[in-house]
Amino acid sequence: MYVVMGAGGQTGGAVAHTLLEHKQPVRVVLRPGRDGSSWTARGAEVAFADVTDADALTAALTGAHAAYVLNPPDYTGGDMFRSARQVAEAYRSALATTGTRAVALSSIGAQHAEGTGNIATTHILEATLAPLGASFVRAGNFLSNWLSSLPAMRDGLLTSFFTPLDRPVPHTAAADIAATVVRELRRPGTRTVEIAAPADYSPLDVAAAFSQALGRPVTARDVPRAQWQQALADRGMPARLAADLIAMWDGFNSGHICFEGTPERGTVTLADFAARAVRQEVSA
Repeated sequence: MYVVMGAGGQTGGAVAHTLLEHKQPVRVVLRPGRDGSSWTARGAEVAFADVTDADALTAALTGAHAAYVLNPPDYTGGDMFRSARQVAEAYRSALATTGTRAVALSSIGAQHAEGTGNIATTHILEATLAPLGASFVRAGNFLSNWLSSLPAMRDGLLTSFFTPLDRPVPHTAAADIAATVVRELRRPGTRTVEIAAPADYSPLDVAAAFSQALGRPVTARDVPRAQWQQALADRGMPARLAADLIAMWDGFNSGHICFEGTPERGTVTLADFAARAVRQEVSA
């Protein structure tokens, strides 16, 4: 039995679907109150647990061979690092009690305790679960993070906090994360795997890919560093969350946030991703 946390999200959902396609027994864990009928229809067991509830997590993990776990970021504007420690400790307790082997989603830059903004939540998760023999899958910047900019790109503009605009940044697609996680769930041992797209991509590359997919010019424009805080405030972002994201972008732009080693390369390209995203939006 494989337990999959976060099945309602993009990586958890992809991991669960891939395991089911491989005819593996799956138990998805959803937040209390969520509808699990679509998962039972696909042949999965369904459990419900809050990620800070060690007892509920223990019940969900009981009888599992291995589990995919992740720390859903707290973007409410509170102390996301305090929340991350609570989640990590709940996982630690449940995994230790059940003896379940874990494969955890982590991030580029997770080797650093400081200077990474919100990415430090994955450092907390790694530090907490590593003594239990957990494996970690470190992903680059999610390609899907650009989807919030798609409406503006339809109007011809992509704004970016990644600077300079021609500097490539490691990215990763959810499908490549899921394929890597499933491989690690199904094989023994403990390791840290870093996974990236076939190439690294700059904001200029992103603009070009979506320009091709949309069939219209898209211009990339960086947000001047002095304007970041106000730009995020104008979007209604809480000040504490804005500070954490600014620290992350500073970490990327300085080169501090990077892979620790040479990453494996996935199969989903930026062009593939952009074309699929535009198709799905049109058909929605």
